[in-house]
Amino acid sequence: GSAGANFLQIPAEPVGAALGNSYVAHVKGVEGLYWNPSAIAFSEGTEVILSTVDWIIDTRISFAGVTHSFDFGTIGLSVTALTMDDMEITTELNPNGTGQFFGAGSYAVGLSYATRVIDRFSFGATIKYVYEYIWETNGSAIAFDFGSVYITDFHNLRIGMRLANFGGSVTFAGDPIDNKAAEIQNSGATYVNDPRLERVSKEYSLPQTFNVGIAIDPLSTKNHRLTLLASAVDPSDNDTQIIFGTEYAFNDLVFLRGGYKSGYDEQDFSFGVGLKYDLAGIKTQFDYAYSAFGILGGINFISLKVGI
Repeated sequence: GSAGANFLQIPAEPVGAALGNSYVAHVKGVEGLYWNPSAIAFSEGTEVILSTVDWIIDTRISFAGVTHSFDFGTIGLSVTALTMDDMEITTELNPNGTGQFFGAGSYAVGLSYATRVIDRFSFGATIKYVYEYIWETNGSAIAFDFGSVYITDFHNLRIGMRLANFGGSVTFAGDPIDNKAAEIQNSGATYVNDPRLERVSKEYSLPQTFNVGIAIDPLSTKNHRLTLLASAVDPSDNDTQIIFGTEYAFNDLVFLRGGYKSGYDEQDFSFGVGLKYDLAGIKTQFDYAYSAFGILGGINFISLKVGI
């Protein structure tokens, strides 16, 4: 299948990226605004995260989120943005550029809610507004994410689930499309489902994704923890992908992470590190990840998280 707004599938946060995106059952706190909305139910007080990703071909993914815990649950707000520099317009007669430039970008703004139904089970949902533009055209849609996490007594085994980008579709509109459609209609006879019109006004579904995963701590002592993760991802526009990850934590201060993806064309290994500490009573965490991307090189992820 095919889908639009594919920036919604790009990992926007380094902890999950280091784990190969196998984070759905392990995530806790404000990072859940991206990976699993039910995870924000485990947030404490107010948490804020800022993340940036040097994506391929001089593009950048930025992610920001904030959560606050109330007696009735946790509410969060998040913004994801795919941005790039303006590009010069080229034509058949001016292949080296016309001197005019155009811009493009993609954005998603989400409002999330999660609650711990019981101590071992949390459920959450996100409603988000998705907007994309290129040159003088744009499209938008409303989408939903749903997630849950269940925790067992067996080595802290967690089972997580996420259904992402469930909802409408995106149809681009704007003067270039409207003018081209009018040109086609004025050029001669048109008919129902005219492919010429479909090509300039095609409707794109969002990249719906179902993700289920497990996380288990075979080693858990006062100073050491080892977590093993596995996840299956079933996107609407691709084959099912299997992902494995591991995280070692020393004294809940220093973290080493690694991941492996199967079923991807270019991506396979990833790794990362994290450092958590208290700064003047404010819980602060810095995370970094690197993901190999085949012939496209490597991707760097950086984030800063604070909790009050």
